[in-house]
Amino acid sequence: YGEAARLILAESGDAVAHLGSVADYVEVEQRFERAVDGALGDLLQHVVVRTHEDAAAGLAFVRERAAGRVGFLVVGDASPAEAVRALVTEIDIAETREEARAMALETGRTAATLDGDVFRGAHRVEGGARGEARSILTTKREIKELRERAETDDATLGRLREEAGNLEVAIAAAESAISSLQGELHR
Repeated sequence: YGEAARLILAESGDAVAHLGSVADYVEVEQRFERAVDGALGDLLQHVVVRTHEDAAAGLAFVRERAAGRVGFLVVGDASPAEAVRALVTEIDIAETREEARAMALETGRTAATLDGDVFRGAHRVEGGARGEARSILTTKREIKELRERAETDDATLGRLREEAGNLEVAIAAAESAISSLQGELHR
């Protein structure tokens, strides 16, 4: 995230009533991450708010802190997920540049390749990689996967601790039985 969006999302507290970022509401299969990231671009960093007043409070917040530019998605009465879904449904995804170009020329809509090249209507083409190493969607997916893995590892750790406890009880019982037998042998 850019500095202004990060500032609002992490530090604004009650000063800016927000519902997270657009990226928080985007779930795509890994193979479509580059296409959706390229097509949505900076929209992924937009802060989701209910009203224009909330957006105005956010703009004032970042201006007071000279944090740079920030965008907002004003959802009104719609659910944030519905509002973001409307953005994503405006994107056509194609396997190749030629297919994406043809789609964009024919429909005037945004078409993206799986590699993240984006055709916006007849006259705009975007491509390449962002300056940051990972896209927001890739980072979000990796965090989700790491959380799931941590939960699985925690469950495994709990099971192993229980098994170790059971083994300690069995060892203690075996040591007691051995002591008992040794005592009988010495009599």
